[in-house]
Amino acid sequence: MVPFGRTAAIFDVDDSLLDGNAGTIFTWYLYSERVMRPEVRSRIPRVIYEYARNRLTEQDMVEVGSRCQQGLYADQVKAHAHVCFERHLRKRITSGAIRQIRKHLLSGHFVVIASGSSQYIIDEVGRHLRVHAAVGTRTRIVDGRITDQILPPVVFKDGKRAAVEALAERFDLDLTRSFLYSDSMADVPLFEAVGTPVVVNPKAPFRAVAEKRGWEIVTWKERNRPGVEPDLADEWGSWEG
Repeated sequence: MVPFGRTAAIFDVDDSLLDGNAGTIFTWYLYSERVMRPEVRSRIPRVIYEYARNRLTEQDMVEVGSRCQQGLYADQVKAHAHVCFERHLRKRITSGAIRQIRKHLLSGHFVVIASGSSQYIIDEVGRHLRVHAAVGTRTRIVDGRITDQILPPVVFKDGKRAAVEALAERFDLDLTRSFLYSDSMADVPLFEAVGTPVVVNPKAPFRAVAEKRGWEIVTWKERNRPGVEPDLADEWGSWEG
């Protein structure tokens, strides 16, 4: 018996499955709750300043999101990730993503979420959606504490493709028969590996690439909840915000 028919459905998380960026919101949460170690916390405003002036890359910011947990106990960060998800991320899951995930689960596909954001917050998203696997950026743990050493690959660009290919090999999945849903130009290496690429909420430059390659384009909107008070995390919804 071949599990899942060897077909996977892979979902990027930030600005597609979620209306916002899980990693940046979790970083904001740790910063605002003063969970970070003081010497780490003091560097965050400067990092954001440097990124806003194009002195740091998107991959740099992916790595910052995991390294800002340096020195904290892993169990403590897991607990904070759960609180952050319930307060700020759960309501941001798009209805389009929920429908599509359910469709793939009912089809017997192996459903994966994959993001460069910290594994701790991606695990929370994955548990809520009851997917088969959640792939995020991981850091080494020593004596129960998180270090600043990122375990390769960083789940970004070619690193995300490598992480998904390793998962596919582990579960005997055929990527050429599989689906990918993402908004990001950075996921082009992974788009090129799957049989059914679906581009979600693309910005103009990536929309042009998708149209040229004949990739399907869809729009997923945030589930509106009228009357809900504004969330301070909205300011950290994306590194581009």
